[in-house]
Amino acid sequence: MTWVRSRPKSLAWTLLAAVVLVVGQGVWRYSRGGVALEEDLFGLVFRVAVVALLVGVYLRSGGVTTASAEGLVVHDGIRRLEFPAATVRTVDRDAARGGAVAVLSDGRRVELPGVSAAQARDVTRELRRR
Repeated sequence: MTWVRSRPKSLAWTLLAAVVLVVGQGVWRYSRGGVALEEDLFGLVFRVAVVALLVGVYLRSGGVTTASAEGLVVHDGIRRLEFPAATVRTVDRDAARGGAVAVLSDGRRVELPGVSAAQARDVTRELRRR
């Protein structure tokens, strides 16, 4: 069974507008000749960091969780993690996130994107299915 957390369209448009503003302001600032590119390394690094942060936020806003008898596959928008069913101790509701988390045998808690708190039992059922 697969659960998907889709990215909101408003976030996509906001990200696009922010990237255009950051890049546009940098191009405008350097093209008018007021500041030489070599002299403004801090400003350039800061703009690249802001764009990277915005892209990271956008990527993390989506995600997919797939549960089967073999285990969990969690894609949080940036990386894909696989957990065999034997390593998943339980699936709990997480009130802080409004979703569900998988508690692993080593004590780690893994957020399950797309899975609501009400669907935590469905994930457990899929993991225990033989």
